[in-house]
Amino acid sequence: MRITLKYFGLLAEITHNNEEQIVLEPNVTTLLGLKNSIEQRFPTFQKTPYSMALNQALCNDDLALKDADVIAFLPPFAGG
Repeated sequence: MRITLKYFGLLAEITHNNEEQIVLEPNVTTLLGLKNSIEQRFPTFQKTPYSMALNQALCNDDLALKDADVIAFLPPFAGG
């Protein structure tokens, strides 16, 4: 399954990337699994607060991933 990852703000600085496409390992089927995989690749994510959006909607970690999904990693933000 191929998905697109988008990184914003500090998270883009950590990954040195704004966007990438990856092929998921067969055992990564949920947002939580993806989060664990990304935190292994980028250990600094474990100490950095962030939210995840699936196809432009903020969501919980237990959602299943599908081919061609777009996941955004969002740093904390404030309104004003």
